[in-house]
Amino acid sequence: MNRPLIIKFLSGLINIVTCLVTVIIVLYLQDWFGKGDTYAFILWTVPLAAGLSVSGQTILNIFRTHPFLLKLFFIILTAGICSFIWVYCLAFIFGPWIGAYSFPILYLWIIGSILQLLFLDWRLPKRTDKQKISKTIIILLSFPLTIIVVIIGMYLYFFASSYLTRPEKETYLIPEGYIGTVLVIFNQSDGEKPEYEDGRRIYRIPPSGVLFTQLKDEQGILNQEYFYISPNGQRLKLGALHTRDFNEESTILKNTNEPPRDSLAVFNPDKGKIWRFRQHERQSVFKTICRDI
Repeated sequence: MNRPLIIKFLSGLINIVTCLVTVIIVLYLQDWFGKGDTYAFILWTVPLAAGLSVSGQTILNIFRTHPFLLKLFFIILTAGICSFIWVYCLAFIFGPWIGAYSFPILYLWIIGSILQLLFLDWRLPKRTDKQKISKTIIILLSFPLTIIVVIIGMYLYFFASSYLTRPEKETYLIPEGYIGTVLVIFNQSDGEKPEYEDGRRIYRIPPSGVLFTQLKDEQGILNQEYFYISPNGQRLKLGALHTRDFNEESTILKNTNEPPRDSLAVFNPDKGKIWRFRQHERQSVFKTICRDI
């Protein structure tokens, strides 16, 4: 196997591991506040590490004749520029949500990129010949191209994984007039027996708003429908609203189609909270509302 290829792969792994270690240290110092952001942070470290693995040697060759301290300065500068561009690109994709991270992602990516470039400079053979400018430009362009290819690959993988392991479709039947939090607690041996209708799971929510069911919790892209059900069985379909649908004073990107604030709907069905009840099982959480937000 090509040894430089292994070195480049290991350099990317060093970047990822460094980011993981540093984020754990930061989370520990802030009493684990924001630990839920770790997975997304490491996930988006992969394209950056892959891009530097491909183009890192060419970047280092630009400074190959300089003293080590000057080369170190250029490595730190390059890591900072690449990390800043990467954060800017993600900000362009996700908008203000990029600011939701609870730790300084830019500085952590800079640290990981510095160690990756230093490892490449240490382990890769030094070029003695002068590389053509045109070839250098082409290889440098491989940095953003590699990131794009990796992102596309990640999306295809997660899409295929979600499609192959897609959860069963679900229908929630909520007592007519009920307003409040709805909890579905899964994997309960003494819970309600599974019920299906036209291939969809049926969750008959009791007046208390808490349903214990024998069904297993499923994760992935959910297909859910919500209905008010009257005592005689008539159903009224409910829409779904989210906090982000409404404009507040702090809202940066205003929603021009803001829904009425007295809407009757399921509110934040994908809120993603995890409540701890019997046997520490996971449950689905959403709210129905009929009031001003």
